[in-house]
Amino acid sequence: MNSAATGAARWTRFEDEDGFVGYRSPALAALGVPHVFTTRHGGTGEDFDLGDLGERHLARLRRAAGAEGARVSSLKQVHGDGVVEAGAALSPELPCADALVSDRPDRLLLVRTADCVPVLIARRDGRRVAAVHAGWRGLVAGVIPRALDALGPGEFVAALGPALSLERFEVGPEVARAFEETGLSAAVSPRSGARPHVDLARAAFLELARGGVREIDSSDLCTWGDDAFFSYRRDVTHGGRKTTGRQGAAIAARPR
Repeated sequence: MNSAATGAARWTRFEDEDGFVGYRSPALAALGVPHVFTTRHGGTGEDFDLGDLGERHLARLRRAAGAEGARVSSLKQVHGDGVVEAGAALSPELPCADALVSDRPDRLLLVRTADCVPVLIARRDGRRVAAVHAGWRGLVAGVIPRALDALGPGEFVAALGPALSLERFEVGPEVARAFEETGLSAAVSPRSGARPHVDLARAAFLELARGGVREIDSSDLCTWGDDAFFSYRRDVTHGGRKTTGRQGAAIAARPR
């Protein structure tokens, strides 16, 4: 994307003894921040689908993130710009929002995706973090700037997880126009005689950089092109399935 971003070659893929496969961001790992980007390989012989927030899945998620003592905080994602502070109390119902922020090491913040961009952010001291679900509607609504505002002052590091690639995200002219009107025209790729395409990860990168984030780990892993990931467009829109699963991106503040 530019010199401020690090490419997928630096990402750390890991596979546990039980077959669980995930990814970590080198930039976030260097801060000592517990985090993980999951795949559909959960080490159980079944898809690790975080559409299911049952305790078996959550326990495996905590272990993969390196936050086994934490409680998982998640959201009912609505493709908007809402940001929730994950405090001491946990509601039995998931709040409607698309970003979580916290300074609590005992809270593992989780967003779930199946083509949208998962964004994990940490202050450089590791003491305050955010997890953001950034689909195209959330990006043009400003969910990333809202999350950065909620994090408060400081120098931040971010990581963009696997998402639908530019080549796979064909959009209508009204969607392309929404990106252009939000100052994200650099993420729009016009196609002669065809519908435009949008680079979701590029748009997320631009909003992070615009917000003053100077170190951003990016991934060129495409959820459609790599069957290690769930993809709504591949599996449902074009594949004829009734539904698909969700991978997760989770982060917790560094223990004090």
